[in-house]
Amino acid sequence: MLVVGIITVLMGSAIFMLTGNLEFAKEQRARGDIQAIVTQVRMFEMKSGGVPLSQSQGLQALVGKGKGFEELPKDPWGEDYLYKVDASSPKGFKVYSKGPDRQDNSGGGDDVTSK
Repeated sequence: MLVVGIITVLMGSAIFMLTGNLEFAKEQRARGDIQAIVTQVRMFEMKSGGVPLSQSQGLQALVGKGKGFEELPKDPWGEDYLYKVDASSPKGFKVYSKGPDRQDNSGGGDDVTSK
């Protein structure tokens, strides 16, 4: 009985410690996905002669044979990545995930965003 109790305590503490690492891993995966999407947006701009991707086209313009993605990835929280034309950004646009709270803060709050 004592061994079972010790194992239970150890498993509980391991689960507690891994929970924080899981959120960190999700955020890092979102950053990697966003970087890949930003690269494809830049490729789109180069292929179209410097014409930027419009907000109305959105990320769906990157989907299809020879366009970059067969299908857009979902963020680690199961939501779509978002694209926003943003003149204040050095790139002229933002690609972002709504983050763990799944609330669209336009790249603010806990959203994971391209800078």
